[in-house]
Amino acid sequence: MKKCAVIEQGAIVCSLGMLHETTRSLLEGHSAIQPAPCFDVPVAYAPFHDTSLRDIDNAFALLIDRIDLKTVRDERPLFIFAAAKGDIRSLEPGNTGNGKFPSALLDDQAKQVARTIGITPAHSLVISNACASGTVAVAVAKFLLEQGVFNSAVIAGFDVISRFVTTGFHSLGALSPTGARPFDAARDGLTLGDGAALAILRFREPDKDEIYCAGASQSNDANHRTGPSRTGDGLHQAAINALNDAGRLPDDIGTIKCHGTATPYNDAMEAKAINRLCSDHPPPCFSVKGAIGHTSGAGSLIEILLAEEFLRSKSIPPTANFTTPDADASIPVSVKTTTFSIPSILCLSAGFGGLNTALLLEERQA
Repeated sequence: MKKCAVIEQGAIVCSLGMLHETTRSLLEGHSAIQPAPCFDVPVAYAPFHDTSLRDIDNAFALLIDRIDLKTVRDERPLFIFAAAKGDIRSLEPGNTGNGKFPSALLDDQAKQVARTIGITPAHSLVISNACASGTVAVAVAKFLLEQGVFNSAVIAGFDVISRFVTTGFHSLGALSPTGARPFDAARDGLTLGDGAALAILRFREPDKDEIYCAGASQSNDANHRTGPSRTGDGLHQAAINALNDAGRLPDDIGTIKCHGTATPYNDAMEAKAINRLCSDHPPPCFSVKGAIGHTSGAGSLIEILLAEEFLRSKSIPPTANFTTPDADASIPVSVKTTTFSIPSILCLSAGFGGLNTALLLEERQA
């Protein structure tokens, strides 16, 4: 098999805990979403169990305990920091200039993460493409590794709940009072969550049972500053291009990890794109946002690492809070732990401004 971008290691922390703890909890149907209020706003939310992890140093000090960085520290990798807002609490009233919170500039936060995890990268990038930042970061790393620019890449994702972000989404009418219900007929908005992730990618031939990035693509339908295209054309095109990049067909997809925000228009758009891609016969589909919340730009990296674990076990979790199918968002949404046999998973993400991303993960068989 030819060389490709292999996901060698990964670690996350979110409202359900670390990677293996979260994987197990999701497969068992657990949710970490807590009832309102969140910063005095009447909406549900999914915080870290230990809110001291909203400190960027604390979060990444925890993550590096689960990853061996020795090799990449020695070889000066590409470093990518993926976040929509990161930690912007220093901008909030009463916090400005008190030194308790980090700089709100993502470049400063990227440098802080690199210091915390102890790497001196050959080159650093900040990718802030709204909620799709993590997937875009993996796609960019894949491309640069394939071009021979770097041998390895370290990707960090970090986004935490803040008063600013909560009130901003609430002003758009995008937050659920009771909790996200992806693809459900009664869905009434997304739920914000805390999250951080760290991943190492390397360009080499994958060993048996290793997960690698087979194909990736992005598109932008430029539909609206915050609203998704109603047609799903942009997401469909991103998915087609990712399959073409991998040399695969829709029938080669084992399961689909949906963006699944639980907002009415996003879920309907995504379902249209998936049904068009798969000729109205898609494989099992799921979303994790009804259990861990929407962890913003870091979320798509978190979800890729969770998807890697689901691919290893050939099992996907139930989509939390999904009970009643919606005719406008009709796809085969998982209602229980579901197995699949084809060793691939298509990860879809979208972001403000009309951004759509698709990443096909595969497991090497023989």
